[in-house]
Amino acid sequence: MKRISGFLIIILILGLQMGCAADEKRNAIQSATVAVDADVNANRLNIPFKQYLYSKYSPNFSWEKDDSDGLPKEVTDKYENDKTLAPGGFYIKETPTEFFIAVSIGGVKSSTDGFEVKSLSLPSTYQQEKDPILKIEVNRVKNERTSSEAIQGDIFVRSLIGISKNDLPTGVHINSIIMGLEN
Repeated sequence: MKRISGFLIIILILGLQMGCAADEKRNAIQSATVAVDADVNANRLNIPFKQYLYSKYSPNFSWEKDDSDGLPKEVTDKYENDKTLAPGGFYIKETPTEFFIAVSIGGVKSSTDGFEVKSLSLPSTYQQEKDPILKIEVNRVKNERTSSEAIQGDIFVRSLIGISKNDLPTGVHINSIIMGLEN
């Protein structure tokens, strides 16, 4: 009986040591991942943009902040037709001077929820890339005042932004877009 008890204690100690070693390895991998992600975000070129429209829509509610005077009708019409976009950045139109992109966080549960576009960026290595990806980062916003009362339900929130071609590096054409959403 003493041999079995001793044997079980040895197995228990070995198991604990293996678990601790595996935990240390997992922590090292996680730390390396965080360091790589921070480095990737540090090597990006910020791109200026202008917000033309910011809208909230549901069958029972509609609200819009409009600064779109002078925009081509084709741009505003296409934006209006896409009221219930999934989350992401969507190419609307290119003109000789500007790219137009709709940004959406999809549906929210209250008219007081929304977002703001934090930044647009390209990889700093855009010159070596055939098709650099434009990254849009947005932050969720709570307690936005869009009406006298908070409307509940599925409300789609989106924005129309413009990027002047003069603000882009020479030769860069926007073909791919990704979006990051921070809570």
